[in-house]
Amino acid sequence: MSAITITVDAATEAKLDEIAAATNRGKDEIVADAVAVFARQEAETIAKIKRGLADVEAGRTVAHAQVMREVREIIERAKQRRT
Repeated sequence: MSAITITVDAATEAKLDEIAAATNRGKDEIVADAVAVFARQEAETIAKIKRGLADVEAGRTVAHAQVMREVREIIERAKQRRT
């Protein structure tokens, strides 16, 4: 593990204090968990963007007009099932 120093405003520190007291955990543990979740989510987002860009580059795309046509058809079928 490595240590990182961060600066937070007073309101954020107060919230961390509240969370720490409510969960019987240290602020450092709470912040470390939050950073780990953020890093994991950002890494997943970046990977998805890269896959999307690779799809575009490889021509694996669908025209907007086609997507809208299919969506309208799905909506229309759903409306017909309701009646």
